[in-house]
Amino acid sequence: MNGHQQSACGTVGEAEPSSERRYQEMLGAGLDLLDQGVTVFDAELRMVAWNTAFLRLLDFPEGLARPGVSFEAFIRYNAERGDYGPGDPAQQVAERVARAKSFEPHVTERIRPNGRILSIRGFPLPHQGFITVYTDVTDQRHAAEQIARHQAELEEHIESRTEALTRANEELTAAIESNKAITQALRRSEQRLREITDAIPAAVAYFDREWAYRYANKGYAEWFGWSADQVEGRKIQDVVGQEVFEVVQPYVARALAGERVTYEYQLTGRDGNPARARSTLVPDIAPDGTVLGGYVHSVDVTEQRRTQAALAQAQKMEAIGQLTGGLAHDFNNMLTVVIGNLVALKENHPDDPLTENFVEPAMHAANRGAELIRRLLGFARRQPLEPKPVEVNELILGMSKLIRRSLPSTIAVSTASREPCLVAMVDAHQLENALLNLALNARDAMPNGGELRIESSLEHLNIHAAADLEV
Repeated sequence: MNGHQQSACGTVGEAEPSSERRYQEMLGAGLDLLDQGVTVFDAELRMVAWNTAFLRLLDFPEGLARPGVSFEAFIRYNAERGDYGPGDPAQQVAERVARAKSFEPHVTERIRPNGRILSIRGFPLPHQGFITVYTDVTDQRHAAEQIARHQAELEEHIESRTEALTRANEELTAAIESNKAITQALRRSEQRLREITDAIPAAVAYFDREWAYRYANKGYAEWFGWSADQVEGRKIQDVVGQEVFEVVQPYVARALAGERVTYEYQLTGRDGNPARARSTLVPDIAPDGTVLGGYVHSVDVTEQRRTQAALAQAQKMEAIGQLTGGLAHDFNNMLTVVIGNLVALKENHPDDPLTENFVEPAMHAANRGAELIRRLLGFARRQPLEPKPVEVNELILGMSKLIRRSLPSTIAVSTASREPCLVAMVDAHQLENALLNLALNARDAMPNGGELRIESSLEHLNIHAAADLEV
């Protein structure tokens, strides 16, 4: 039982209506679904609410957390066991209590003695209380470091999934003097419950055993394009759509059979792009063992999965680079023999027509192959290729002879230029490969022969065209 439930029972006692207890139990169960720890202290720095994740993340004993315990008691517990490092425990306690009394928002990270990294975010409440969210970000930090080691250019973009809790959270119950006061208190408690769950950085809902929603916070409703008041009372299939329903249907059935289940699925996000969500269904079981419904806790894991995919791709590219390096060396050795024999033929038969028509094109192709090997070796070493100024018209004329040799006699090849001088910053061998590939594609597109015409010209691109072409 968490702090919400204990404080509510202490105030209302046996006279508290079952519906009020139900709201408190729903709130407590909802908070305990969170991976993040949550605490709420009032204006006197007395504990109002907490969840089990808070005790687990900070390694506090369960007996320390109870309604009304002071903020100072938790700080003193940490100081005496050395969580704040060397120094006078009394002074450490005084400094932290003084900062808390200022009720200023704060965001910090702290490394616990067990090595886990906690992100701690505190937000003031309207009546000088404050709410604090504790998130274990150890795995995120380690994942970011691992990605950086494998590929320096990979963007480290891990978004924080914790949103600010901005709504007031006063005591959930008030002194009940009459039936009218009880009704007002119930209405206030219901409104506060919705405000808290709407501010939680997760999608939370509750469905009954008739497969109909009885509650959904703002995040859950908007995820499927609804408002919260539109979701309540509707069937699961009507809210999530047929595509998602076919995925979640078996998990809902298992939850209504009394099993706690966690699963992931893909859907179309609010921005229209594919997204991934991870959901946990917790059955709501009555004291007699009857399953009354199920709680839903969902989070967007799209960015997390993209990060994992990027890491896998970086590892794959590293393996490809190693393989490419070995193959490139072998091909380079073979090309060395080919080029050497061609050079010998040219030197021994300089005036032979075969030298001009066959040996020189073969040497040009072999040298291009050697350059390709050089680029493969550069890729294996992760060294970028350096473009240089190239006169495009001269390059096209030089390639035309090789292209003619690569095409059948039924295809005529011609070149033309609209500008007398065209200089571009390119890798000459890459441009030659592009021209040759285009020519071979054209050959395949003209099985009955035709004309291949290569023209060069200067074109000016506007901002949008340049962006589309990534130049």
